[in-house]
Amino acid sequence: MQLISYLISYNFVSVALIIGIIVLLIENRKERPHGTEHIAVIVILLSIIVANAAIRELFLKKVYDADYDYRGDPAMYFMYFRTAVEHILFPMIAYIEILLITPNVKRYLLFIPEGIVIAAEIVNLFGPKIIFSYNSHLDYEDGIFFLAPYFAGMIYMLLLLRYSIRFFKSKDKTKGATVIFIVFLTILECYLEAAYIVVDLMDEIVALDVIVFYFYLISIYQREMEEKLRISQLELEKSRRVLTLSQIQPHFMYNSLTSIIYLCDKDTNKTKNALIDFSKYLRQNLDAMSRNGLVSIKEELEHTKIYLSLEKLRFDDDLNIEFDIRDEMFMLPVLSVQPMVENAVKHGINSSDSGCGTVRISTDETETHHRIIIKDDGAGFDTAELDSLDESHIGINNVRKRLQDECGGELIINSVPDEGTECVILIPKEKNDENSGN
Repeated sequence: MQLISYLISYNFVSVALIIGIIVLLIENRKERPHGTEHIAVIVILLSIIVANAAIRELFLKKVYDADYDYRGDPAMYFMYFRTAVEHILFPMIAYIEILLITPNVKRYLLFIPEGIVIAAEIVNLFGPKIIFSYNSHLDYEDGIFFLAPYFAGMIYMLLLLRYSIRFFKSKDKTKGATVIFIVFLTILECYLEAAYIVVDLMDEIVALDVIVFYFYLISIYQREMEEKLRISQLELEKSRRVLTLSQIQPHFMYNSLTSIIYLCDKDTNKTKNALIDFSKYLRQNLDAMSRNGLVSIKEELEHTKIYLSLEKLRFDDDLNIEFDIRDEMFMLPVLSVQPMVENAVKHGINSSDSGCGTVRISTDETETHHRIIIKDDGAGFDTAELDSLDESHIGINNVRKRLQDECGGELIINSVPDEGTECVILIPKEKNDENSGN
Protein backbone atom coordinates (compact mmCIF):
# COMPACT_ATOMS: atom_id res chain seq x y z
CA MET A 1 0.00 0.00 0.00
CA GLN A 2 2.90 2.30 0.85
CA LEU A 3 4.44 1.54 -2.57
CA ILE A 4 1.22 2.49 -4.37
CA SER A 5 0.92 5.70 -2.39
CA TYR A 6 4.53 6.57 -3.10
CA LEU A 7 4.16 5.61 -6.76
CA ILE A 8 1.28 8.05 -7.19
CA SER A 9 2.82 10.88 -5.18
CA TYR A 10 6.29 10.57 -6.75
CA ASN A 11 5.28 10.12 -10.39
CA PHE A 12 1.73 11.42 -10.53
CA VAL A 13 1.88 12.64 -14.16
CA SER A 14 3.15 9.31 -15.50
CA VAL A 15 0.55 7.36 -13.54
CA ALA A 16 -2.23 9.70 -14.68
CA LEU A 17 -1.19 9.35 -18.33
CA ILE A 18 -0.99 5.56 -18.07
CA ILE A 19 -4.43 5.42 -16.45
CA GLY A 20 -5.72 7.68 -19.24
CA ILE A 21 -4.38 5.29 -21.89
CA ILE A 22 -5.91 2.30 -20.08
CA VAL A 23 -9.28 4.10 -19.95
CA LEU A 24 -9.04 4.77 -23.71
CA LEU A 25 -8.24 1.11 -24.37
CA ILE A 26 -11.18 -0.04 -22.24
CA GLU A 27 -13.52 2.51 -23.83
CA ASN A 28 -12.62 1.28 -27.33
CA ARG A 29 -12.28 -2.42 -26.49
CA LYS A 30 -15.17 -3.40 -28.76
CA GLU A 31 -13.94 -1.44 -31.76
CA ARG A 32 -10.29 -2.52 -31.27
CA PRO A 33 -8.68 -0.14 -33.80
CA HIS A 34 -5.63 -1.46 -35.61
CA GLY A 35 -2.60 -1.24 -33.31
CA THR A 36 -4.50 -1.70 -30.03
CA GLU A 37 -2.37 -4.74 -29.12
CA HIS A 38 0.84 -2.75 -29.59
CA ILE A 39 -0.52 0.08 -27.45
CA ALA A 40 -1.42 -2.42 -24.70
CA VAL A 41 2.11 -3.88 -24.72
CA ILE A 42 3.65 -0.40 -24.52
CA VAL A 43 1.38 0.45 -21.56
CA ILE A 44 2.55 -2.70 -19.75
CA LEU A 45 6.22 -1.91 -20.39
CA LEU A 46 5.72 1.72 -19.39
CA SER A 47 3.98 0.66 -16.17
CA ILE A 48 6.97 -1.56 -15.34
CA ILE A 49 9.33 1.37 -15.95
CA VAL A 50 7.31 3.72 -13.73
CA ALA A 51 6.99 1.13 -10.96
CA ASN A 52 10.71 0.35 -11.29
CA ALA A 53 11.63 4.02 -10.87
CA ALA A 54 9.25 4.42 -7.94
CA ILE A 55 10.74 1.41 -6.13
CA ARG A 56 14.20 2.89 -6.59
CA GLU A 57 13.13 6.23 -5.15
CA LEU A 58 11.34 4.52 -2.28
CA PHE A 59 14.48 2.51 -1.49
CA LEU A 60 16.71 5.59 -1.61
CA LYS A 61 14.35 7.54 0.62
CA LYS A 62 13.39 4.89 3.18
CA VAL A 63 16.20 2.29 3.26
CA TYR A 64 19.38 3.66 1.72
CA ASP A 65 22.30 4.41 4.05
CA ALA A 66 25.05 6.51 2.47
CA ASP A 67 27.65 5.20 4.97
CA TYR A 68 26.90 1.52 4.44
CA ASP A 69 29.13 -0.70 2.25
CA TYR A 70 26.69 -2.40 -0.16
CA ARG A 71 29.23 -4.75 -1.79
CA GLY A 72 27.64 -8.22 -1.85
CA ASP A 73 24.38 -6.86 -0.44
CA PRO A 74 21.08 -7.84 -2.15
CA ALA A 75 20.36 -4.12 -2.57
CA MET A 76 23.24 -3.83 -5.02
CA TYR A 77 21.95 -6.75 -7.11
CA PHE A 78 18.56 -5.11 -7.06
CA MET A 79 20.00 -1.82 -8.35
CA TYR A 80 21.87 -3.59 -11.14
CA PHE A 81 18.76 -5.51 -12.15
CA ARG A 82 16.37 -2.52 -12.14
CA THR A 83 18.80 -0.37 -14.15
CA ALA A 84 19.27 -3.14 -16.72
CA VAL A 85 15.47 -3.45 -17.00
CA GLU A 86 15.15 0.30 -17.56
CA HIS A 87 17.90 0.29 -20.22
CA ILE A 88 16.21 -2.58 -22.03
CA LEU A 89 12.63 -1.37 -21.91
CA PHE A 90 12.99 2.13 -23.34
CA PRO A 91 14.49 0.92 -26.68
CA MET A 92 11.95 -1.93 -26.61
CA ILE A 93 9.13 0.61 -26.49
CA ALA A 94 10.68 2.48 -29.44
CA TYR A 95 10.90 -0.82 -31.34
CA ILE A 96 7.22 -1.59 -30.68
CA GLU A 97 6.32 1.96 -31.77
CA ILE A 98 7.93 1.20 -35.14
CA LEU A 99 5.89 -2.01 -35.44
CA LEU A 100 2.79 0.00 -34.50
CA ILE A 101 3.40 2.83 -36.94
CA THR A 102 4.79 0.73 -39.80
CA PRO A 103 3.43 -2.83 -39.43
CA ASN A 104 4.96 -4.03 -42.72
CA VAL A 105 8.59 -3.53 -41.71
CA LYS A 106 11.09 -6.40 -41.33
CA ARG A 107 10.55 -6.80 -37.60
CA TYR A 108 13.27 -9.39 -37.00
CA LEU A 109 15.90 -7.26 -38.71
CA LEU A 110 14.85 -4.19 -36.76
CA PHE A 111 15.10 -6.11 -33.49
CA ILE A 112 18.91 -6.33 -33.88
CA PRO A 113 19.68 -3.04 -31.99
CA GLU A 114 17.40 -4.08 -29.12
CA GLY A 115 18.90 -7.59 -29.17
CA ILE A 116 22.40 -6.12 -28.85
CA VAL A 117 21.26 -4.01 -25.86
CA ILE A 118 19.74 -7.08 -24.17
CA ALA A 119 22.92 -9.12 -24.72
CA ALA A 120 25.10 -6.27 -23.44
CA GLU A 121 22.95 -5.82 -20.32
CA ILE A 122 23.15 -9.55 -19.56
CA VAL A 123 26.94 -9.40 -19.89
CA ASN A 124 26.96 -6.34 -17.66
CA LEU A 125 24.92 -8.14 -15.00
CA PHE A 126 27.01 -11.31 -14.84
CA GLY A 127 30.37 -10.25 -16.21
CA PRO A 128 32.46 -7.15 -17.00
CA LYS A 129 30.68 -3.87 -16.27
CA ILE A 130 30.77 -2.57 -19.82
CA ILE A 131 27.65 -0.36 -19.64
CA PHE A 132 27.32 0.82 -16.05
CA SER A 133 28.35 -0.06 -12.53
CA TYR A 134 27.63 0.85 -8.90
CA ASN A 135 30.27 1.54 -6.30
CA SER A 136 30.05 0.36 -2.73
CA HIS A 137 27.72 3.25 -1.86
CA LEU A 138 25.44 2.58 -4.84
CA ASP A 139 26.60 5.58 -6.82
CA TYR A 140 25.94 5.07 -10.52
CA GLU A 141 28.97 5.11 -12.85
CA ASP A 142 29.10 4.93 -16.65
CA GLY A 143 30.90 2.09 -18.40
CA ILE A 144 32.72 2.18 -21.73
CA PHE A 145 29.52 1.31 -23.65
CA PHE A 146 27.18 3.40 -21.51
CA LEU A 147 25.61 4.94 -24.64
CA ALA A 148 24.48 1.58 -26.04
CA PRO A 149 20.82 1.80 -24.83
CA TYR A 150 20.58 5.42 -25.97
CA PHE A 151 22.22 4.58 -29.29
CA ALA A 152 19.64 1.81 -29.92
CA GLY A 153 16.82 4.19 -29.05
CA MET A 154 18.27 6.82 -31.38
CA ILE A 155 18.39 4.30 -34.24
CA TYR A 156 14.69 3.65 -33.77
CA MET A 157 13.95 7.39 -33.63
CA LEU A 158 15.83 7.92 -36.91
CA LEU A 159 13.89 5.05 -38.46
CA LEU A 160 10.65 6.64 -37.33
CA LEU A 161 11.79 9.91 -38.87
CA ARG A 162 12.57 8.12 -42.12
CA TYR A 163 9.14 6.49 -42.17
CA SER A 164 7.46 9.83 -41.49
CA ILE A 165 9.14 11.24 -44.63
CA ARG A 166 7.81 8.24 -46.54
CA PHE A 167 4.33 8.96 -45.20
CA PHE A 168 4.57 12.54 -46.46
CA LYS A 169 5.65 11.31 -49.89
CA SER A 170 2.70 8.90 -50.00
CA LYS A 171 0.41 11.85 -49.15
CA ASP A 172 -0.40 10.46 -45.68
CA LYS A 173 0.50 13.83 -44.16
CA THR A 174 -1.48 13.37 -40.95
CA LYS A 175 0.41 10.21 -40.04
CA GLY A 176 3.72 11.77 -41.07
CA ALA A 177 3.11 14.83 -38.89
CA THR A 178 2.06 12.63 -35.95
CA VAL A 179 5.24 10.55 -36.17
CA ILE A 180 7.44 13.66 -36.49
CA PHE A 181 5.78 15.08 -33.36
CA ILE A 182 6.53 11.86 -31.45
CA VAL A 183 10.16 11.86 -32.61
CA PHE A 184 10.55 15.56 -31.77
CA LEU A 185 9.24 15.09 -28.21
CA THR A 186 11.52 12.10 -27.62
CA ILE A 187 14.66 13.80 -28.99
CA LEU A 188 13.86 16.95 -27.00
CA GLU A 189 13.64 14.89 -23.83
CA CYS A 190 16.97 13.20 -24.60
CA TYR A 191 18.59 16.62 -25.06
CA LEU A 192 17.10 18.03 -21.85
CA GLU A 193 18.35 15.03 -19.88
CA ALA A 194 21.79 15.10 -21.50
CA ALA A 195 22.10 18.81 -20.68
CA TYR A 196 20.76 18.18 -17.15
CA ILE A 197 18.06 20.80 -17.76
CA VAL A 198 15.18 18.43 -16.95
CA VAL A 199 15.58 14.81 -15.85
CA ASP A 200 13.35 11.76 -15.39
CA LEU A 201 10.71 12.84 -17.89
CA MET A 202 11.14 10.01 -20.40
CA ASP A 203 8.24 7.93 -19.10
CA GLU A 204 5.90 10.94 -19.28
CA ILE A 205 7.08 11.69 -22.83
CA VAL A 206 6.55 8.08 -23.91
CA ALA A 207 3.07 8.06 -22.36
CA LEU A 208 2.22 11.31 -24.14
CA ASP A 209 3.54 9.87 -27.43
CA VAL A 210 1.32 6.84 -27.02
CA ILE A 211 -1.77 8.97 -26.29
CA VAL A 212 -1.10 11.16 -29.35
CA PHE A 213 -0.72 8.17 -31.66
CA TYR A 214 -3.68 6.34 -30.14
CA PHE A 215 -5.89 9.34 -30.84
CA TYR A 216 -4.56 9.21 -34.41
CA LEU A 217 -5.51 5.52 -34.62
CA ILE A 218 -8.99 6.30 -33.28
CA SER A 219 -9.48 9.04 -35.88
CA ILE A 220 -8.33 6.68 -38.67
CA TYR A 221 -10.64 3.96 -37.35
CA GLN A 222 -13.60 6.35 -37.31
CA ARG A 223 -12.77 7.48 -40.85
CA GLU A 224 -12.65 3.86 -42.00
CA MET A 225 -15.96 3.13 -40.29
CA GLU A 226 -17.55 6.14 -41.99
CA GLU A 227 -16.23 4.93 -45.35
CA LYS A 228 -17.53 1.41 -44.69
CA LEU A 229 -20.90 2.89 -43.72
CA ARG A 230 -20.96 4.92 -46.93
CA ILE A 231 -20.12 1.82 -49.00
CA SER A 232 -22.76 -0.17 -47.12
CA GLN A 233 -25.33 2.48 -47.91
CA LEU A 234 -24.36 2.38 -51.57
CA GLU A 235 -24.62 -1.41 -51.54
CA LEU A 236 -28.03 -1.11 -49.91
CA GLU A 237 -29.18 1.26 -52.62
CA LYS A 238 -27.80 -1.13 -55.22
CA SER A 239 -29.75 -3.96 -53.59
CA ARG A 240 -32.88 -1.85 -53.71
CA ARG A 241 -32.26 -1.18 -57.37
CA VAL A 242 -31.81 -4.89 -58.04
CA LEU A 243 -35.04 -5.58 -56.17
CA THR A 244 -36.84 -2.94 -58.22
CA LEU A 245 -35.47 -4.37 -61.44
CA SER A 246 -36.27 -7.93 -60.46
CA GLN A 247 -39.87 -6.91 -59.90
CA ILE A 248 -40.45 -5.86 -63.52
CA GLN A 249 -43.93 -4.41 -63.58
CA PRO A 250 -46.38 -7.29 -64.10
CA HIS A 251 -48.95 -4.97 -65.67
CA PHE A 252 -46.45 -3.78 -68.27
CA MET A 253 -45.40 -7.34 -69.17
CA TYR A 254 -49.03 -8.42 -69.35
CA ASN A 255 -50.06 -5.46 -71.50
CA SER A 256 -47.07 -5.88 -73.81
CA LEU A 257 -47.66 -9.59 -74.31
CA THR A 258 -51.38 -9.00 -74.85
CA SER A 259 -50.58 -6.40 -77.52
CA ILE A 260 -48.10 -8.75 -79.20
CA ILE A 261 -50.66 -11.58 -79.21
CA TYR A 262 -53.17 -9.21 -80.77
CA LEU A 263 -50.66 -8.37 -83.53
CA CYS A 264 -49.97 -12.00 -84.41
CA ASP A 265 -52.98 -12.32 -86.71
CA LYS A 266 -52.68 -8.80 -88.15
CA ASP A 267 -49.02 -8.09 -88.93
CA THR A 268 -46.33 -10.77 -88.77
CA ASN A 269 -43.39 -8.41 -89.29
CA LYS A 270 -44.66 -5.99 -86.67
CA THR A 271 -45.13 -8.90 -84.26
CA LYS A 272 -41.58 -10.06 -84.88
CA ASN A 273 -40.18 -6.57 -84.22
CA ALA A 274 -42.29 -6.25 -81.09
CA LEU A 275 -40.93 -9.54 -79.75
CA ILE A 276 -37.38 -8.40 -80.49
CA ASP A 277 -38.01 -5.13 -78.62
CA PHE A 278 -39.60 -7.00 -75.69
CA SER A 279 -36.59 -9.34 -75.53
CA LYS A 280 -34.20 -6.37 -75.59
CA TYR A 281 -36.18 -4.63 -72.87
CA LEU A 282 -36.01 -7.66 -70.58
CA ARG A 283 -32.32 -8.22 -71.31
CA GLN A 284 -31.36 -4.62 -70.59
CA ASN A 285 -33.30 -4.63 -67.33
CA LEU A 286 -31.62 -7.85 -66.24
CA ASP A 287 -28.20 -6.57 -67.33
CA ALA A 288 -28.73 -3.41 -65.28
CA MET A 289 -28.76 -5.52 -62.10
CA SER A 290 -25.07 -6.28 -62.46
CA ARG A 291 -23.95 -2.95 -63.87
CA ASN A 292 -21.54 -0.88 -61.79
CA GLY A 293 -20.81 2.76 -62.38
CA LEU A 294 -22.45 5.08 -64.91
CA VAL A 295 -23.79 4.51 -68.42
CA SER A 296 -23.90 6.86 -71.40
CA ILE A 297 -26.99 8.91 -72.11
CA LYS A 298 -27.09 7.27 -75.55
CA GLU A 299 -27.47 3.82 -73.97
CA GLU A 300 -30.07 5.10 -71.53
CA LEU A 301 -32.10 6.72 -74.30
CA GLU A 302 -31.90 3.56 -76.43
CA HIS A 303 -33.43 1.56 -73.58
CA THR A 304 -36.13 4.22 -73.15
CA LYS A 305 -36.99 4.09 -76.85
CA ILE A 306 -37.43 0.31 -76.66
CA TYR A 307 -39.77 0.75 -73.71
CA LEU A 308 -41.78 3.39 -75.57
CA SER A 309 -42.02 1.23 -78.68
CA LEU A 310 -43.72 -1.44 -76.56
CA GLU A 311 -46.08 1.08 -75.00
CA LYS A 312 -47.00 2.33 -78.50
CA LEU A 313 -48.31 -1.17 -79.25
CA ARG A 314 -51.00 -0.58 -76.66
CA PHE A 315 -51.65 3.15 -76.99
CA ASP A 316 -51.05 3.43 -80.74
CA ASP A 317 -51.91 6.96 -81.85
CA ASP A 318 -53.09 7.95 -78.35
CA LEU A 319 -49.44 8.18 -77.29
CA ASN A 320 -47.26 10.67 -79.11
CA ILE A 321 -43.48 10.60 -78.53
CA GLU A 322 -41.12 13.47 -79.24
CA PHE A 323 -37.33 13.53 -78.89
CA ASP A 324 -35.11 16.62 -78.94
CA ILE A 325 -31.57 15.41 -78.21
CA ARG A 326 -29.03 18.24 -78.24
CA ASP A 327 -26.54 16.87 -75.71
CA GLU A 328 -25.47 13.23 -75.71
CA MET A 329 -21.92 13.30 -74.34
CA PHE A 330 -22.36 12.55 -70.65
CA MET A 331 -22.88 9.69 -68.21
CA LEU A 332 -25.56 8.98 -65.63
CA PRO A 333 -26.76 6.11 -63.39
CA VAL A 334 -28.39 3.22 -65.20
CA LEU A 335 -32.20 3.38 -65.45
CA SER A 336 -32.50 7.06 -64.57
CA VAL A 337 -34.60 8.13 -67.57
CA GLN A 338 -36.80 5.11 -68.37
CA PRO A 339 -38.58 4.98 -64.94
CA MET A 340 -39.45 8.67 -65.24
CA VAL A 341 -40.75 8.16 -68.78
CA GLU A 342 -42.77 5.19 -67.50
CA ASN A 343 -44.32 7.43 -64.84
CA ALA A 344 -45.17 9.98 -67.54
CA VAL A 345 -46.97 7.34 -69.61
CA LYS A 346 -48.67 5.47 -66.77
CA HIS A 347 -49.60 8.29 -64.39
CA GLY A 348 -49.63 11.15 -66.84
CA ILE A 349 -51.04 10.14 -70.19
CA ASN A 350 -52.98 7.02 -69.16
CA SER A 351 -54.53 8.74 -66.13
CA SER A 352 -55.63 11.86 -68.00
CA ASP A 353 -59.29 12.44 -68.85
CA SER A 354 -58.69 11.89 -72.55
CA GLY A 355 -56.31 8.95 -72.10
CA CYS A 356 -54.03 10.35 -74.75
CA GLY A 357 -51.21 12.87 -74.95
CA THR A 358 -47.57 13.59 -75.71
CA VAL A 359 -44.36 12.69 -73.89
CA ARG A 360 -41.41 14.84 -74.88
CA ILE A 361 -37.85 13.85 -74.00
CA SER A 362 -35.07 16.39 -74.52
CA THR A 363 -31.46 16.92 -73.51
CA ASP A 364 -29.37 20.06 -73.43
CA GLU A 365 -26.63 21.61 -71.33
CA THR A 366 -25.95 24.68 -69.23
CA GLU A 367 -22.62 26.03 -68.04
CA THR A 368 -22.60 23.71 -65.06
CA HIS A 369 -24.94 20.81 -65.86
CA HIS A 370 -26.12 18.33 -68.44
CA ARG A 371 -29.92 18.36 -68.43
CA ILE A 372 -32.60 15.81 -69.32
CA ILE A 373 -36.22 16.93 -69.44
CA ILE A 374 -39.17 14.50 -69.52
CA LYS A 375 -42.40 16.38 -70.07
CA ASP A 376 -45.98 15.18 -70.56
CA ASP A 377 -49.31 16.93 -71.00
CA GLY A 378 -51.22 14.36 -68.99
CA ALA A 379 -53.08 14.34 -65.68
CA GLY A 380 -50.47 16.09 -63.56
CA PHE A 381 -50.61 16.13 -59.75
CA ASP A 382 -49.97 18.26 -56.71
CA THR A 383 -46.19 18.09 -56.01
CA ALA A 384 -46.93 18.49 -52.30
CA GLU A 385 -48.08 14.86 -52.47
CA LEU A 386 -44.65 13.58 -53.57
CA ASP A 387 -43.66 12.42 -50.09
CA SER A 388 -46.82 10.34 -49.78
CA LEU A 389 -46.82 8.69 -53.22
CA ASP A 390 -47.38 4.95 -53.07
CA GLU A 391 -45.18 2.24 -54.55
CA SER A 392 -47.06 2.31 -57.83
CA HIS A 393 -45.22 5.53 -58.68
CA ILE A 394 -42.16 3.51 -59.56
CA GLY A 395 -38.73 4.99 -59.44
CA ILE A 396 -39.06 8.57 -58.18
CA ASN A 397 -37.29 8.19 -54.82
CA ASN A 398 -35.04 5.46 -56.16
CA VAL A 399 -33.88 7.57 -59.11
CA ARG A 400 -33.39 10.67 -56.95
CA LYS A 401 -31.25 8.78 -54.42
CA ARG A 402 -29.10 7.05 -57.06
CA LEU A 403 -28.53 10.31 -58.93
CA GLN A 404 -27.28 11.95 -55.73
CA ASP A 405 -25.11 9.04 -54.58
CA GLU A 406 -23.58 7.98 -57.89
CA CYS A 407 -22.90 11.27 -59.68
CA GLY A 408 -24.07 14.15 -57.49
CA GLY A 409 -27.10 14.61 -59.73
CA GLU A 410 -30.52 16.02 -58.94
CA LEU A 411 -34.12 15.24 -59.86
CA ILE A 412 -36.60 18.13 -59.97
CA ILE A 413 -40.32 17.51 -60.53
CA ASN A 414 -42.76 20.25 -61.47
CA SER A 415 -46.42 19.42 -62.04
CA VAL A 416 -49.80 21.11 -62.32
CA PRO A 417 -53.01 19.07 -62.00
CA ASP A 418 -54.78 18.60 -65.36
CA GLU A 419 -51.90 20.32 -67.20
CA GLY A 420 -49.01 17.86 -67.05
CA THR A 421 -45.69 17.09 -65.41
CA GLU A 422 -42.10 18.04 -66.08
CA CYS A 423 -39.18 16.02 -64.67
CA VAL A 424 -35.73 17.59 -64.90
CA ILE A 425 -32.60 15.50 -64.30
CA LEU A 426 -29.48 17.57 -63.68
CA ILE A 427 -26.06 15.94 -64.02
CA PRO A 428 -23.14 18.14 -62.86
CA LYS A 429 -20.42 18.58 -65.48
CA GLU A 430 -17.60 18.43 -62.95
CA LYS A 431 -15.75 15.11 -63.47
CA ASN A 432 -18.62 13.79 -65.62
CA ASP A 433 -17.00 15.02 -68.83
CA GLU A 434 -13.83 13.12 -67.88
CA ASN A 435 -15.87 9.93 -67.45
CA SER A 436 -17.52 10.39 -70.84
CA GLY A 437 -14.17 10.87 -72.57
CA ASN A 438 -14.35 14.62 -73.30
